[in-house]
Amino acid sequence: MFIETIRIESLSNNSYVVGSEQSGRCIVIDPARDVDQYVQIAANHGTRIVYAFETHVHNDFVSGARELADQTGCQVGASASGGLLFPSIRLQDNDEFDLGEFQIRIMHTPGHTPESISFIVEEQGQPTAIFTGGALLMGGAARVDLLGAKVAPFLARWLHNTIHEKLLKLPDDVQVYPTHGGGSFCSTAAGGGTVPTTIAHERLTNPFAAEVEESSFVKFALTGLGSYPSYYKYMADINRRGPDILGGVPRLASLTALSVRSHLDGDAVLVDARPERNFNTGHVPGSYAVPHGNSMATWVGWVVPWGKPLVLLSADASHHDDMVRQLIRIGFDRLHGFLSGGIDAWGSAGLPVEKTSVLDLDDLKQAQDLPAAPMIIDVRQRNEYAGGHIPGALNIELGELQDHLDGLPRELPVVTVCAAGMRATTAGSILQRDGRENVQVVDEAGTPAWIERGYPSETGEE
Repeated sequence: MFIETIRIESLSNNSYVVGSEQSGRCIVIDPARDVDQYVQIAANHGTRIVYAFETHVHNDFVSGARELADQTGCQVGASASGGLLFPSIRLQDNDEFDLGEFQIRIMHTPGHTPESISFIVEEQGQPTAIFTGGALLMGGAARVDLLGAKVAPFLARWLHNTIHEKLLKLPDDVQVYPTHGGGSFCSTAAGGGTVPTTIAHERLTNPFAAEVEESSFVKFALTGLGSYPSYYKYMADINRRGPDILGGVPRLASLTALSVRSHLDGDAVLVDARPERNFNTGHVPGSYAVPHGNSMATWVGWVVPWGKPLVLLSADASHHDDMVRQLIRIGFDRLHGFLSGGIDAWGSAGLPVEKTSVLDLDDLKQAQDLPAAPMIIDVRQRNEYAGGHIPGALNIELGELQDHLDGLPRELPVVTVCAAGMRATTAGSILQRDGRENVQVVDEAGTPAWIERGYPSETGEE
């Protein structure tokens, strides 16, 4: 028997390939949409994928189960109460599936979502591992508020029963493989770690395990839940209906500057994935600054209007494959291509190039002391802002900035700041897209560096 963990860094999630080389069969749990990686792992072990199972109807990514079924002929399985609208096995509590050396048994583990299920690996009738989705994470559990504030208390009570009456009653040495990891916006866990953990370890260290009494557990589960990306609200519906079949990871087309302009004159938007300083030095007017990195797709899904076709501009063509994989995982499938030759080709074609004024922390301190001080917008998360911020800074989370543009005065100069420069630059691009001319960005440092210099700071929320 083997268990292979596939870490999906852009989602802070894990998926798994579990199989038997003896029987030649394997199962994929919670696959992302770029399924070539699972097909390769199965082939490496001399096995064929017979099932693609989902722990829940995902809110943070587009499932790859249907893509796997198209490529391998495997069967898709999901909770009977999940409401999938395409052919699938309707999994119910205590259903069993024989993989040869081991069996998979279904356990209904609601809380993160009502239909959530876990998959118990049993060898010779004894549980040895469990794939928990969001029901139990390393040092936490997945959030219960994705279906709305009114439903959250009910889901929290379900989660209490799931953890205390089901999962923690498994043997101590059962290995736990969660889908959501630290860093996922679905997760309440503060940090990550290397999977697997064990039931014994979580019983001793997990704060949700420490909250034994139901009312205190519910209060704990509903406390401190931050914002989450706006694209989440589209994911469950796509996964229920069944995502479009891509037939593989798309390859970006090479576009001339004039072709890009034609796309932008239509409905497309340009995502500039170069580093912050490169963007601020010169960029295509109206483009979104979302530097390439593990969180690129999260921010695209948070700030770019849903469903928009995209043109990409990168610092290096070697980034294209990763960028495409990240984007299709969250349903941004309409990828026209990339700007060949980058910003230099755009300028050489006689097309306008826009710049963003940058400000260092020392200059910001001087500007703050002037009679006509700029309006400082701190675009970090609320908990970051509460931990320490520049006095007078207005906290508008980056993901919410576009919703507040009409309430921001246009006559004042604006400075955007974050923790290290990336989010501030994205915020600057949003403000420039809104037609604001007096925008400056702190793009190589942020509030933590401000505080380290001994400049005045405050704590607490606005």
